[in-house]
Amino acid sequence: MEHSILFTIQEEVNLVAEAIKSVLELEVIIYDQNHVVVAATGGGQHAVVGEQVRGHIIKEVLKTDQPIYNLNPGFHDACKSCVLYKNCAEKADVSYPLKHEGKNVGVISLTAFTKEQKAEFERKHDILSNYLDKMADLISSKINAESLLKKYLSMSQTLQVAIRSMNEGIIAADHNGRILEVNRSAKHILHIRRDEVLQLNLLDMMPDLPKVLFTGKGFTDRDYSFIINGEKINVFGSAIPLEHNEHIIGVVLSFKDQLEVQKFAYSITSEVDDSNFDIIVGKSKALLETKAIAKQVSATDSTVLFLGESGTGKELFARAVHNNSHRADKPFRAINCAAIPEALLESELFGYSEGAFTGARKKGKPGKFELANGGTIFLDEIGDMPLHLQVKILRVLQERKVERIGANESVDIDVRVLAATNKNLEKMVKDGEFREDLYYRLHVIPVHIPPLRERIGDVPVLLHYFVNHYMEITEKEIKGFSPDALELLSSYHWPGNIRELQNTVEYAINMASEQWVTCDNLPARLREVNESEEEQELTLSEMEEKMIKKALDKYGDTLDGKKKVAETLGINIATLYRKINKFEINRNMQM
Repeated sequence: MEHSILFTIQEEVNLVAEAIKSVLELEVIIYDQNHVVVAATGGGQHAVVGEQVRGHIIKEVLKTDQPIYNLNPGFHDACKSCVLYKNCAEKADVSYPLKHEGKNVGVISLTAFTKEQKAEFERKHDILSNYLDKMADLISSKINAESLLKKYLSMSQTLQVAIRSMNEGIIAADHNGRILEVNRSAKHILHIRRDEVLQLNLLDMMPDLPKVLFTGKGFTDRDYSFIINGEKINVFGSAIPLEHNEHIIGVVLSFKDQLEVQKFAYSITSEVDDSNFDIIVGKSKALLETKAIAKQVSATDSTVLFLGESGTGKELFARAVHNNSHRADKPFRAINCAAIPEALLESELFGYSEGAFTGARKKGKPGKFELANGGTIFLDEIGDMPLHLQVKILRVLQERKVERIGANESVDIDVRVLAATNKNLEKMVKDGEFREDLYYRLHVIPVHIPPLRERIGDVPVLLHYFVNHYMEITEKEIKGFSPDALELLSSYHWPGNIRELQNTVEYAINMASEQWVTCDNLPARLREVNESEEEQELTLSEMEEKMIKKALDKYGDTLDGKKKVAETLGINIATLYRKINKFEINRNMQM
């Protein structure tokens, strides 16, 4: 049988029993709800602590919730079932219920075993009820105290376990900065052992703490730092002052590693990016050579400058380099220096501190460099960056530090820089439009991305890729392009490069009403350019190739078809084959 609640405060119950006996000069026995003796002042003569008694009177008190005054033990109605009925050794007794939170938890019994005690019992009969009531309340209060103590201990233990297992660092200190508690995560973030940190003073470790303790004003979700053994550790979190009777008695700090917070923010605000070199479509020699160079430099942290016309896929290459590097699981941040107004570009790149300018966020804002910490930043259209910002970019590349607008200190960063431009930076340097020192910092590994007109053989491959892509989006069944449409697309010069070709395919599939995309489904600008080129004067070689191609389309590419083409053009079959091979060689050289 498990011990009842009275046994949890048995020491206090014994003291109450002795106190009652000293006042009333009667033997005191206290039972729990199981009729087990919890305390007895008779020295075990009539009741043994820990043993269960028959307890007919006790049972009746617990049942009726009423006290019983028994001046003739053995003759009470409750005693009829007892083997000592009419032969009880007790001379008189009173049994009073013990209650806790509305429930009976036991009984206090005052018992007279001698004539003298019975006389005392009868003489003090009037005060027994009130006195026992008070003693019952006292025992109940002891139970409450014990329950509260256990509750608080349990809560304390639960809280300690929770704090120790939190991923967030927690440090608690008193008003003098003396560290009282530190959890496992805090030790990990600060790179320090528990015994070491408990010997430090938080006022010496955290520059912002004196202001918090002095003013009683904490902060939440903010960047701050610790200085430990001369090392600055940047974190993100809160400082909550603890108050009692309008006095600051301490502070609790909660924080996470700043880099980990940035990584988490990136993970929940960025789309999944699986860009890699496999999705850079094309088989031309020019493209394959460019991909090979980009793959090779992916393994390093060197700065790469992508050079190429608009629409050639410079950002796609940059993302592929990042995802093929050891920084692949870290942030990738891209910013188009030409798309953001000059007045906003600086804050987007470097961020700003609280109160840096009118309208600034209360907690400040990190810039792209900070958000890319540990990963890669891609500065697209770097040639459009204003000269005064080029100086700050140069400093970041040289010192690996970034300073927010309005801040008094720099933040260390570890960022790989990739840049891109469609402009001639060398000419801009000569014209004083681009800093020479920044140019050489960026021009560590230049990678030229060929325009589509230099890889015309890739057009059919790209068309097939984009057709499949937009078929899924539009839910249309498209088999491909008609021969005339394919010829028009292959002969077009694509000034907008891959971006223009992609937009053209999307337009054509939306316009197509049949399974094959025809010339009529293509944008008007392509048809107009084609018609315009047909009206232009051609060289003799171009005219010759055009006539042969037109005849082959008419009579077919079979042997009989070629004989008919030769007959129509007035040349022999051997000459026809020689010219066809010549045109194919020329085209391959252009790819």
